[in-house]
Amino acid sequence: MSRSVLWRGAAVLVAAVAAVTFVTPAHAAGPDMADGLEVYSGDVFEIVGSTLRNPTAETDPSAPLFGNSGVGLNRTWGEWSAATASSVVRSSGGRSPRTDVRLSFAGLVPGGVYSVFWGTLTPDSENPLCPGVERTLALPSVDAGQAPDASSFVAAADGTAAFRGKLDGSLLDSALQVFFSVIYHFDGQTYGALPNAGEFQTQGPNCRSSFGEDAMRHLLILQKW
Repeated sequence: MSRSVLWRGAAVLVAAVAAVTFVTPAHAAGPDMADGLEVYSGDVFEIVGSTLRNPTAETDPSAPLFGNSGVGLNRTWGEWSAATASSVVRSSGGRSPRTDVRLSFAGLVPGGVYSVFWGTLTPDSENPLCPGVERTLALPSVDAGQAPDASSFVAAADGTAAFRGKLDGSLLDSALQVFFSVIYHFDGQTYGALPNAGEFQTQGPNCRSSFGEDAMRHLLILQKW
């Protein structure tokens, strides 16, 4: 599935569920490596003539990037697209399963504030705080002192980072497709159970996303695809 279908088509996914029901595995599952990784370009823009457009494969690596209001992000397309990640997911616990998620990153925005959210397709996950708009949910860290919040981290000066998350249940058995969204917070702020300021400020039936303004999805880790 293309990134445009995954994200821009999220609003028309039908039969979304407010909570995912996990299937209990018969035994502990071995470590699962991600099936794929995509640098997401839908929340960042280059200027072509007088128009803001999402970068493509033809975009010059030296092209500066902007938010959807034209504010510069102080990053080039080459720097943004150089980000990489690896992931290992393991389920254990028998009749009371738990999922352990270990993520490693390189090429992130140095000193950048990031959050990790997860989502599923078939069945489709949905964030109950922003129904019909936000399909992903925050991935809590195993570290009780995680900062800036339980699902967020700050990249090192060289753009590297590591994050270890946990979920109750067997995530990989819960749906046909499982992914992680790694979100860069341009404004340096995190919003707990929601990924951007717009959704945090407009929670409920009239929820509105502000991706592209204060927060940009940087990487999509296609864990089960």
